[in-house]
This record gives sequence, structure tokens and C-alpha cells, in this order.
Amino acid sequence: MSYLSPALSALATLPELELREIERANGFAEVLCPRDLTTVQAEAWMDWADSLARDLPAGAAELSINPEEDAFEGAMAGYAHRLAQWGLRLGYFPDAQTAAEFADMLGITLLAGLAAPAIGLKSGHRLHPTAGDRLPEATEMAPLYLDDYAGRSAINQLLIDARAHSLAAVTQTRLAQALDEITSAIDRSEGEQRASLKHNPALARAAARARRFGASDALIARQIQLSQGMLPAEWSRAPATAPVSYRLRAVIGERDLLAAGDPSAVLAAETALETDALHVVFAPQDAEAIEAQNFAARAAINVERFISDEGAFAVDAFIDAVTLWTQALDIEAAIGFSETLDDGLRRAATRPLALTLAGLGEAIMSRGLSLGEPAGADFATHIFALFEAAAVHASASLAAHLAPYGNFAIDKAEQTDRLNQRLYRITALKGHAEIKSAALDLTQTALKLTKKTGLRNAQVTALFDDAELALRMGAGLGDRGVSELLTVMETEDGVFVPTIKSCVISGLSAISHNWGDVRPILLGSRSLIDAPHINVAALKSKGLSEFEINRLEAALLTASSLAEVFSVRHIDAAFIQDIWGLSESDLSDPAFNLLSVMGFSETEIQETDVHIFGHKDPESLRLISDQAYQLLSPPGRKAQIHLRQSIESLIDTPATTPFRLTWDQGVVDVMKIYSLAASSGLRAVSVHRADAPSDFKLDIPDIEDSPKRPALEPIIEKAAPRVIEKIVERERSRTKLPDRRKGYIQKAGVGGHKVYIHTGEYEDGSIGEIFIDMHKEGAAFRSLMNNFAIAISIGLQYGVPLEEFVDAYVFTRFEPAGPVTGNDRVKSATSILDYIFRELAISYLDRDDLSNADPAELNADGLGQGYFHGDALPETDDVPSNAMPASQLISKGFARGTATDNLVVVPFGNRKKQDAVNPAFEKDDVEER
Repeated sequence: MSYLSPALSALATLPELELREIERANGFAEVLCPRDLTTVQAEAWMDWADSLARDLPAGAAELSINPEEDAFEGAMAGYAHRLAQWGLRLGYFPDAQTAAEFADMLGITLLAGLAAPAIGLKSGHRLHPTAGDRLPEATEMAPLYLDDYAGRSAINQLLIDARAHSLAAVTQTRLAQALDEITSAIDRSEGEQRASLKHNPALARAAARARRFGASDALIARQIQLSQGMLPAEWSRAPATAPVSYRLRAVIGERDLLAAGDPSAVLAAETALETDALHVVFAPQDAEAIEAQNFAARAAINVERFISDEGAFAVDAFIDAVTLWTQALDIEAAIGFSETLDDGLRRAATRPLALTLAGLGEAIMSRGLSLGEPAGADFATHIFALFEAAAVHASASLAAHLAPYGNFAIDKAEQTDRLNQRLYRITALKGHAEIKSAALDLTQTALKLTKKTGLRNAQVTALFDDAELALRMGAGLGDRGVSELLTVMETEDGVFVPTIKSCVISGLSAISHNWGDVRPILLGSRSLIDAPHINVAALKSKGLSEFEINRLEAALLTASSLAEVFSVRHIDAAFIQDIWGLSESDLSDPAFNLLSVMGFSETEIQETDVHIFGHKDPESLRLISDQAYQLLSPPGRKAQIHLRQSIESLIDTPATTPFRLTWDQGVVDVMKIYSLAASSGLRAVSVHRADAPSDFKLDIPDIEDSPKRPALEPIIEKAAPRVIEKIVERERSRTKLPDRRKGYIQKAGVGGHKVYIHTGEYEDGSIGEIFIDMHKEGAAFRSLMNNFAIAISIGLQYGVPLEEFVDAYVFTRFEPAGPVTGNDRVKSATSILDYIFRELAISYLDRDDLSNADPAELNADGLGQGYFHGDALPETDDVPSNAMPASQLISKGFARGTATDNLVVVPFGNRKKQDAVNPAFEKDDVEER
């Protein structure tokens, strides 16, 4: 095949290069890089270049690099050259000319920003590509289950490790500062006793603080000793705790249970809040696919670059790019390094790849669409269908040319079945005929090749999150929408100026809006001229001169808030002290607000801040139009899940991209996401909680320590006479039920099996017995349930609390199980016992947390509307003295504990009087009956 694709070559416009000074670990370096990259992006590309492996096959020619002409000191060209040389040695290319064409096109796509690989390992474990060694089998990894002890233990250990690392990072920073304060306290003092804890109060305070942060007395003494030497220890300069990169861990949960909010997922939710590594899946094959991403070769293709200014999608160029990078990653899978030997063995056996898309949200927005709307989600689904079709076609073509992956013979039936299902899903897509047609043709060809010669890779496409890769590409990965509408533009002086993203401008143009309409909303005026309240005239009246105002005006261009501008960074501290009579301690106070000192109210500051810097609330986009709001606002949670479900059905691996949570959301919010994901059919779900704002502070009141109690004098007690304790065990008595008792009968179906529950109650309404009858079940099972009910009844009559039985049997899991019919409060159960004790807990213990329905929708009798459709019962004082509580006659379980406390039964007091007047009435009535 020819790698110099005309369609791809026409799209890959090489950027203009410029020489830029980049900060590196050992100083500054002048690097040639694309002009449209920011300095931060250029630094990220140089970090990627430093991570590249440089090995070449024996006899391969070295690439000649010209730093004055090649971007990033030839790193991109070197990456492509290495893959081409190894590909030539391994038989991917028929000759050196074809390998050179492959390297040229791969380098062009890199430099043009069409694609980028993730950072890999520079060294590690690798099975040599050409050695032909006999390979041992990799250790089989047992899947983790949420309801299994081993699975919960592994999750708990992951949680412990994550929390321990967080504590270590915080403790190291504060302890280092405390130890350095010891040195500072000694340096600030003079005299022979400056290193004495008794004679140097500042040193004593610093030592006490270090002890509070965990420093041992030996370490404090050592620090005091070092502080008097020539080279005192400076702990703050020690390298901080390196961030831990956790391996992806997949744990399998029951979809129905997670959808119902089963508490078995609480531990997973707690762990997910501490680390992004945990992913809940619902099938063993999906768990295996996620684990394989730990050692898969990864890259991303920027789909935004394939959208023209007119909104047309370059189908042929996109297919060529996916094919090119699938082959590049397959070569990387053969020659790349792994963290462990087992990873290397699994990599050789299945050759997993992780190719994803970048810039999907930007591409959709540039066409005037939103991922939160059906039209945008449909276009995104078509793109992923074509993406998957091109990738799997490339993998099948490589298998026909070389060989399938090692375990393909075992997976053949599963792989062909998956391609058949994918073919049906693509056929069902509506619209975008060109994309759909190309996806169908590629998938059909891939299916034929797979049946004949297999697949080169067990998995090719993926949805993953990689902040470093996203930074280098300047776009979000996977199905992520446009999270920020603003970007930064770097001036020649290295100043970052906020500006609106190009996809926002293109999208507004597509819906016939002028981007100038959105500029005041998103960017603000960036000027004090015509600003409300805090403007040039107001500032002059407060004592500021033209010089200070001009400095403030210039600072507004790059700042993000008025508090940042009106500070000592832009106004001389001496000037502030002279004009407003402030001290240095006032200026150093973290809560210091110069605008408040100048006399501006909080409302005036907020209104001016919005005018100058724009709105922070997405709802403000409605000020433009509802159409612009729909385009620019981020998609909601349900829209995100719906889109991901559509995409996951078309790609090889489940998504590992987490759903975002705010910093103050907790376990309950994670459980809601788990439930929504499970009920929506997602293959995997994970979450990421944002860090707390840097300025967040708790309002902790100052509470003085309670005074210490004086030590009491020891009291000498006289020897007491020896007492021998005699323990008398009382006989447990059984409280029998009255012969005529109340209760209720509940009929329901659990998983299609009918269950009858009959309760018996004491006079106070507490439960004393139950009967369980199973309709049309075997005699053995019915007898077992009958005797189980007798055992529970005897326990209740001997005083065992119903709560104990509920805690013991709720959430037990065995068949029959599933949806519950015939019960207005319990809609699903994991077993017959789970249903029975849910019902009893709701009826007798007011345990609404075990209900699947809203108890507020039901009244006291469980039948819907109450007295006069919700009117209050008429009040009366005419209650006879011989009235009895209704709880003696009405079942507390039937009323579910909500109706009998304020009801009485009034006896028919006038009946005797009427019978005395007409005694014949009773006789006639009796005879008639």
C-alpha cells in the first residue's frame, strides 16, 4: 500500500516553525516548535521527546537530525524513523522505500497536529521482537467482584494506598517547613545560647510545631545540630512526593444491584473518590479489556482537524489517518516496553492497542451542534462508527499480511460475533450517508478477513483520559465535550491573553450568530472605561492618579478578577499605606481587599467584576439566545451517559474516561452515577472528583482548651469485705399471642413466583408471628419456608427484635429474585427472604430506606387518597370515656405504622337505650337472621 495518501497529504498542512526558549529541568533551551503552540504545550512535547526510546534494530541507519530545521530537536522525525525501521525488520514493509514513506507520513501527521502518541516507557520489560525466544505463559489474573471477599479486599487496599499517599504528600510539605523553621529560629538569634531550647523561645516554638507535625525528638535534635554547621539541612528543597500513577483496576458488579443502589458498591464509591484507577464493569470480558489498557500502546487522532471551515468531514483522509496510526501502534506493541514481565507476556499474546479520538466536542461545536442534543450525539456516533470500522479493518489487513494475535484461535467466535453485532448497529444508524456507507464497507470487509485470517489485535479502539496527551493536542479526548469556551493566546513577550476558542466562533457562525455578541458575556470588556461603579472617574475620586490607573488598565487584559488586579502586585505598597493609612500587616493579611478599603460595596465589586471579566455562570449564555445556550453549555449527566452508551456499543473496549464531580460531592453522588450508568446499559463507569479550591477555608471557631483538672491526691481505701458474686440466669419466657389477633396478608410476586405473607400482631401492634406460603412451588421448598416462618415466629415471641432479623436477611441473594409485583413499596428484591424482610421492616419498623417507592404518595391505608382527598379529619371533643385505642383492632403492619396512634374506636353507646324502648326489635332481628 502507498502511505503517501493524497487525501491525507492535502489535509496535513505543516505549521510555521519558530525558535522559542523552553524551560527544562537543567535550565533553558532554545527549541524549534510550531508557532501555534503555547509554551506550556511546547514544554509538554519536549517532555514527550525525553521519554522516547532510541533503540533501533541491528544494522539500521541512524536518522540525521538538523536542530535548526527539525521541530523539537527532531523528536517527531526520530519517533517515526524508529517505528519504520523496526517495521521494516519485522516484515511490515516490503522495502526500505515503503518504510521511508510510512515514516514521512507519520511525521507529517505529528507535526500538523492530526495525531499524537501517549508517553510510553523509555525502558523496562520487553520480549525481544526478533529473538524468537520461547515465552512462558503470563500469570492469569483473577477478576475482582464487588460481592466477593477477595475483590473487596483488593479495593480496600487500593483505598488505603491512595489515602496514605495523600497524607504523605501533605505531611511531607508541612513537616519540611516546620524543620526549616528550626534553622531559621537559630539563624535569627545571637549568642552562645541561641541553639538552646530553654533560652531561645523562637526555637522552642519551632521545635514544638515540628513535634506536632510528627517529627521525632531525635530528628528535631539532629536538625538543631545541623543548623549550627556550615551546611544546614534545607528540607523544603527536598523533592516532593512524586504523584503515584495507579494501574487501572476493574471490579465486576451486578448490573441490577447497582441500578437499585445496592450498598455493596459503597466501598467502590469511596475508593473512586480517592483515585481514578477504579472502574466498575458488569462483564468479565470488559474487566479484562480495561486491565489490558495498562500495557496497551496508546495514541489519539484529532478529529477536529478533519472538519473543514464549511463544516464538511474529510472521510477519506480520516480513514487513511486511522489506518496509518493503527499500524504504527501495532509496531509499537511489538517493540515497546512494559512495567512488568507479566505485562510484556500479555502484550505479546493479545497485542492490545488503545487508539482514541481527540477534539470530538470541538468538531461537533464547530458545526453548530451540541453533544447534549440528538443531532450532535448522532453525528458523534457516526464518527466513532467510522473510526472503529477503519481501525478494525486495518487490524484485519495486518493479520492477513502478517499473522493474527496469539490467542485469536480461542477468541475467534467472540470476535466474529462482535463484528456481526457492530454491523447491525451501523446499519441502524440514520443520516450522514457518506460516513455510514464507508463504515459499512470497511466493517463488512473486516468481517470477511477476520473469518479467514483473523485479527492482528485483540482490541484497537478505546475511550480513555490522559491529561498530558490532551494538553499536547490542545483538545479533550474521547467523548468529552468542550469544557472551557476560552483559551489563551501567547504574545511575543510571553504574556498569556484569554481569548475565545475557534470552535466557539465557528459554531456561533453556523447558527447565524455573531461571536461579538458572546464576547462581553464570556470575556467581558477588559477595561475600566464605562465600567459600572469602579471606573476611571470613581478611582480618581478615591485618590488614584493616571499612572496607577494606567497600570491597572494594562493588568486587566491578563487577569481573571478585580481582587487580582487591585493588589500590591500592580499598585505600590507604599502608595497604598500613605493614602489609606494601612500597615504592612494589613497588606499581608490573606483576607485583605483593597476595593473594600477604598469604600466599594460587595455588590458594586461583583457587578463591576462581571462587566470587566465576563460571567462565570453558564446560565448567563441565555442572555444571548436559547440556541446559543444549547450550543455552548456543557451536556447534562443523562446526555453524557446516553452518548457514551451509543459509542461504547461501537468500539472495542469500555470507556475509562471518568465522569466529573465537583470537589464537595461525596459517596451518595457516586452511587447515583453508578445506578444511572448500570440502568442505562454502560459497560463501565468511573468518576473523578475535582480538587478543592486553593482559597477554600473552613470557618472553624476558636475554642479554648478546657483547663486541666488538678491532680487528685490518692485515696487509700480500706480493704472491703470479700463478696462472692452469684450470677442467676433468668429463664426466658415466651409471650404468646392472643387467641383472637389482628394482622394483614400481603400477596406479591418475586421474579415471577407468588409469595403470600400473613402476619399476627400483639395488642400493641407489634409483630409476633409470620406465615409464608409459596404458590405452586415444590413440597420441599414450601415446607422449608413454612418451618422457617415458624422459627422466626418463635424468635419474635421470645423477644428477639425484628431489627435483628431484618439486618440478617435483607440483601441476601439467591433465586428467585428480580422485579416485585403486587407490592406498592417494594419493587425489586435479591431473594425471597430479602423481599419478606423488606416488607416487614417497612410495615413495622418504618424503614423507608428499604423501599423502592415514595411513601409520600401513599396514605395510611396504602390505597391512595385519604379522607376527602387530603382534607384533615374533623376535630371533635365528644370522645366517650370508654373509647379504646384503635391499635387494638387495626393492624399496625397493614397501616404501616402511620394511622393508629391518633385513632380511637367509639362504642355504640345508644344501642341499649334503643333496645329498651323497642325490645321486639332484637327478637325480630334475631329471627330474621
